[in-house]
Amino acid sequence: MFLILNIQGYGQDNLSVPIAPKQNRIPEKFIPKNYNNSLESLKENFSKQMMKQAAKQDKIVYEVNQKGKWKATAESIDSHQTPEWLQDAKFGMFIDWGLWSVAGWAPKRSSGAMYPDWYESNMYTDSATVKYHEKNWGKAFDRDDFIPLFTASTYNPESLVKMANEAGMKYIIPFCKHHSGFCLWPSSYTHRDAGEMGPKKDLIKPLVESCKTHGMKFGFYFSIEEWEYPTINENGHLEIRQWGGKTKPYTKDLEKKLTGKIAVKDFTQDYIVPQATEFIDKYDPDILWYDGEWDDTAINLQSYTIAAYFYNHAQGRKDVAVNDRYGLDKEGKTLRFRRGDIFTSEFHENDDKLDKINGHAWEANRGISQSFGYNWQDTNDNVISTSEFVKMFVNIVSHGGNLLLIVNLDGQGALPKLQENRLKDIGKWLQINGEGIYGTRMYSTKSEGQISYTQSKDHKTVFAISSEWPGKKLKLESVTPKEGSKIYLLGIKKDLKWHYRQKEGLTIELPDNLQNKPNRPCDFAYTFKISI
Repeated sequence: MFLILNIQGYGQDNLSVPIAPKQNRIPEKFIPKNYNNSLESLKENFSKQMMKQAAKQDKIVYEVNQKGKWKATAESIDSHQTPEWLQDAKFGMFIDWGLWSVAGWAPKRSSGAMYPDWYESNMYTDSATVKYHEKNWGKAFDRDDFIPLFTASTYNPESLVKMANEAGMKYIIPFCKHHSGFCLWPSSYTHRDAGEMGPKKDLIKPLVESCKTHGMKFGFYFSIEEWEYPTINENGHLEIRQWGGKTKPYTKDLEKKLTGKIAVKDFTQDYIVPQATEFIDKYDPDILWYDGEWDDTAINLQSYTIAAYFYNHAQGRKDVAVNDRYGLDKEGKTLRFRRGDIFTSEFHENDDKLDKINGHAWEANRGISQSFGYNWQDTNDNVISTSEFVKMFVNIVSHGGNLLLIVNLDGQGALPKLQENRLKDIGKWLQINGEGIYGTRMYSTKSEGQISYTQSKDHKTVFAISSEWPGKKLKLESVTPKEGSKIYLLGIKKDLKWHYRQKEGLTIELPDNLQNKPNRPCDFAYTFKISI
C-alpha cells in the first residue's frame, strides 16, 4: 500500500502575496426572496408537461441504446476502452463551484479534508455547521436564500480556460449539478437552474465554447442523487424522496430547500435520465463524471442507461470516458474502482486499492488545500506549497494516475489569487518537465528513494524525476541505458556523462555549473531523460 495524497508541505511559497481571509456573512439589510411558485403549484402547473417531455426523451434514449453498439448492461459498459487521450492528459481542472461557494466554509473531518460543497445540507444536520450558520447567517436563513446571492458577477470562463492552459491542464470538468439539484445550465427538467435563478444566464455554454477554442476537453460533472426531491405518490399527493430512495411526507419547511423543483412520479425515469441525456445532446461533453451514487444501486439510478447513451452519442465521432461512480452492485457493494473508464480516488479514499487495479486508468481528486469547495479559511498557512505540489503530482503520475485538481471559485465566480499562483507555478514547471509527464505510462519500478519513474508509451525512454537536487552524481539502480544512449536533464540541451556497471547500476554525472541553483532549469523536481 502507498499513500500518495497525504503530503503536508504547506505555506512556503508566494509569501509576498497578501492573502487575508475574508469571512462570508449575511449581507446587511438582507431581504429573503419570495418565490412565486410553491412545490404544490409547480406540481399543478408543470409536472404533467414535464413528465410528458421526459417520456419523449426516454424513448429517444431507449431507441438509441437499442440500435447502438453500447447497451445499458454491466457487460457492455465493462467492454468500453479508456480513451488514450485521457491516459495521456495527466492533468485536469475540477471546478468546484455552486451555491455553497457563497457561504464558503466547512469544519475539518478526521481525514483532514473539508467539504464546503456540503454546506447546504450540513447547515441543517451537522452540529458544527449549524452553530456556524446560526452565528454568521442566522437561523432564519435557508438553503435557497443563497440563490439570489449567487450572481456569478466575476465569473469569466474564457479566463479560466486560459489559466488552465497556462497551468498545463488538458481537460476541465465543472460541477454542472451538485446534490442540491441547482443546475449551472438552463435545464428543461427544472426551474432550479442558473438560467432562471441567481445569475439568470447559462454558465456552461461559454465554458464549453472556450474549451473548444483552446483545444481543451470538457467534462460533465453530474450528481445522480439529490438530498431531497419532490415526488407524486399513487394518490397524486406530494411527498419527498430523500437521498438513497426513501420517502417522507411533504412539510412546508422544505419550500426554501427545493425551490424550482418540479415533482415527478419516478425520480430517475422522469428526471435524472432525461436531464442528463439532454445535457449530453446539448453540450456534447468528452467526459461523464458521475457523483452522489454511494447509497443506491446502479440499476435504480439507471447510470448504465445514461452511460450507454453517452457512448452511443459519441460513437464514430470521438472517444469519450465515464468515471467509476455508477452506484452499488446487487449485493450493495460500491462499484468504485471496479467499473468505469477511469477510477477516482478522493483525498485518501481508495489509496489502498491502487496497487490492485492492474494498470487501469485512475485519477486523484484533490485541491491545493484540504477543501472541496471555496473556503474563506484557506491561506498560505494551510495550502500545499508549490514544491510539495509538484512532488504530489509526480508521485500520482508515476503510479499511473491523473491529477484532477479541484479549483474552488468564490461565491461570485472569481479564482482566488492563492490558487492562481499555484497554477502558474505548476505551469512553469511543466513547460520544462512536461515530456516526462504527458503521454507517459508506469515504469516497472515506480519509485526509488527520492526518484519517481515514468516511461514513454513505446517503452524506449525512461524518465527519472528527482524530487531533490541530487548533487554531483545521480545513481539509479532500476534503469539500464542502451549502449551509446544520450542522457539529458530536461531544460538543458547538452547531454550528460554517465557510466553503467552491473553491480552499481547507472551513475549520471552532473557538471559543476549546475551545482549553482540559478543555472538549473527549474527550482525543484528535476527530470532526467534516459534511452533504454
